[in-house]
Amino acid sequence: MIEKRVVAVIVEGQSDENAIGGILKEYFASEEVQFAVVHGDITSDEANTVDDVVKKVEETVDGIRGKYGYKWTDFVQVIHIADTDGAFTKDCVVEADTRDILYYEDHMESSNVDATNRRNAHKSEIMFKLYSTERHSNMHLIFEK
Repeated sequence: MIEKRVVAVIVEGQSDENAIGGILKEYFASEEVQFAVVHGDITSDEANTVDDVVKKVEETVDGIRGKYGYKWTDFVQVIHIADTDGAFTKDCVVEADTRDILYYEDHMESSNVDATNRRNAHKSEIMFKLYSTERHSNMHLIFEK
């Protein structure tokens, strides 16, 4: 029996999958590549902790596993692509009459500067905690089932 080798790729939106799907499928040509679109940025929600993000990633992988009948041991790689917009900025948000946050080379525009700065700081904190060397080296333990 041939051993399945699966790469799970978790992205925020369909456009992310469309933009990188072909490239990743070519790069991981010897493995099955399964995409999961989570429809949103789980790192910027102020209510989410690092553990919440890890749990969401684990639930997403479990959903792929259930949908396609994979075992946890079939997964050779889990890739979570999270956008970092605003996560590494400081003092660059300016007030503007806009519904959405707008991004420019040298600044961001928002109708609520304080809320945007809080979101950016939270996202940065989550990213640093989630992908720190110590946490990252233990990430494989989360997916061993």
